[in-house]
Amino acid sequence: VGAQPGTIGGMVGLRHQGWQDALTAAGLPPRPHWQQPTPGFSRHDGFTAMNQMLDAGTGLDAVFCVNDLLALGALRALSQRGVRVPEEIAVCGFDDSEEGRYTTPSLTTVSPDKEAIAELSVQRLLDRIAGLGDDVGEIGVGHRLAVRESTIGPG
Repeated sequence: VGAQPGTIGGMVGLRHQGWQDALTAAGLPPRPHWQQPTPGFSRHDGFTAMNQMLDAGTGLDAVFCVNDLLALGALRALSQRGVRVPEEIAVCGFDDSEEGRYTTPSLTTVSPDKEAIAELSVQRLLDRIAGLGDDVGEIGVGHRLAVRESTIGPG
């Protein structure tokens, strides 16, 4: 059986493109049933979405959540249902929130360059105030993968 990666939370823009690119690179076509949109981005939304995916029997072996709060909810749902993380399903979030470092298992997450985000945001705001730009486009910033127990197990 090949890899069965899913997503929790609505993905748009660069995150969605990155997910599709990663699947393509792995020789896996994106499948709609691997994606579980959520009404919000809370722990409860992640908990509910993970349970829905498990109930649907998608056969997932990994799930990427669009933020760490969704991932924390997914971890709770998996724990309550006796699904071992990462042995049965690996979980990854996005944001590198401090909470994820203290869960059991600790949460693997994409860690964006928060300092660069803050600097770019302030600069764009100052430019708009000064009348120097109205461009509302996507801007990429650096990031790294903070690999923890939810994808590799206890160290």
